[in-house]
Amino acid sequence: MYRIQDSPKVALRLFQYIKAAFEEQDINPIPLNYYLWYQYYKGDNPQFRQEMDAILKDEMGYSDRIGRRLYNDYFAVDTTTSEFDKALRRLINLMVKKIHVWNEKLDTHSHELEDSTARLKEQNLNIDDVRQITSNVLNTANSMQQTNIEFQQAMLENSQEIQKLRQQLLAVQTESLQDELTEVGNRKALNMAMEQALEEAKEYGTKFCLVITDIDHFKKFNDTYGHLIGDSVLRYFAKVIKRNQGSNEQIFRYGGEEFVLILKNTTLQEAYQRAEDLRNQVSSAHLKLKNSNQEIKMITASFGIAELQPEQDNQDSIFARADKALYQAKREGRNRVITEQDE
Repeated sequence: MYRIQDSPKVALRLFQYIKAAFEEQDINPIPLNYYLWYQYYKGDNPQFRQEMDAILKDEMGYSDRIGRRLYNDYFAVDTTTSEFDKALRRLINLMVKKIHVWNEKLDTHSHELEDSTARLKEQNLNIDDVRQITSNVLNTANSMQQTNIEFQQAMLENSQEIQKLRQQLLAVQTESLQDELTEVGNRKALNMAMEQALEEAKEYGTKFCLVITDIDHFKKFNDTYGHLIGDSVLRYFAKVIKRNQGSNEQIFRYGGEEFVLILKNTTLQEAYQRAEDLRNQVSSAHLKLKNSNQEIKMITASFGIAELQPEQDNQDSIFARADKALYQAKREGRNRVITEQDE
């Protein structure tokens, strides 16, 4: 949700800057881009502005994909995590109250024991006095034991509640990182995985290949068979990719019919072979409509691959090269695999 609360005069001036920039750089005039460029010219987020400056100086320039990443990095609000933070804070406050009650009861018991100790030091105590003091000490000890039992039970319940909350949070976080339709990682998960892969490459010298793939002529397919069948084909495509997924592979749905694979510790040739195997599996499949048993026309996919160049790559640059290779595969007739070396 994009909220702008500046005065009309300020907003008009900023939108004039945006209009000029969009015309000069051929920026796609979609709401997300308007929002990001408004924030850029407004200048309230120095870190965001600094990264935008660097992007605009780069020869690759700004794109919709970069815009989506910037929005996720700087402006998207994770409301789920916020709600869990509130629940955890309520639980912590409850624990603090219980600890205070327990501590007050211990203070009371401590004073009772001190009183009994002081009385035992008195002179001229008779047997009845000692018996009464002993009874008081036993009562205090029993009360202390009951207080400790109650406190332990309360802490056990809190511990169980924290564990339950943790499991719920993990489940929701997993769900928030998963594409609902295909059950592979979503764009948010992809951004996180790319950041991690780039950090590992920088720290440990590891490499990876990035594969971008999408289903050829998917819009025509949707127009012919309808979106429900289109969704089934997307699920099938994801299932094919996951079928022989290696331990070094991560799979994501980037959007629409486009999927991304991160292949760690994989050479360009190995990534090419993996993509070629997937291409053959998809194109050789014979899918039929459930109700009519009508055979669906052949499904094909195109693939673009880029290999990390550790000294110069960032997330945007390796994506751009893989995307360029995919575009080349489309231009050459689709249903093929193109690496950055083949362009």
